[in-house]
Amino acid sequence: MLEINRISKTFNPGTINEVRALQDVSLTIEDGSFVIVIGTNGSGKSTLLHLVAGLDHPTSGTIEVGGKDLGAM
Repeated sequence: MLEINRISKTFNPGTINEVRALQDVSLTIEDGSFVIVIGTNGSGKSTLLHLVAGLDHPTSGTIEVGGKDLGAM
């Protein structure tokens, strides 16, 4: 199971170039589920997938896979 708990991602925080890509996103995906992520350009799809893949870290919140926190790995 994949659990996304209130994640947010802000790029360049505290600067004039600050961008809030994701804000307070929560999602639970059960084992065996098929999920499609759709949205307009700039809506945060790639950022979400990068966070789930462990390629980047959320500014806040947690991502758990099989009950294990990705941030702790």
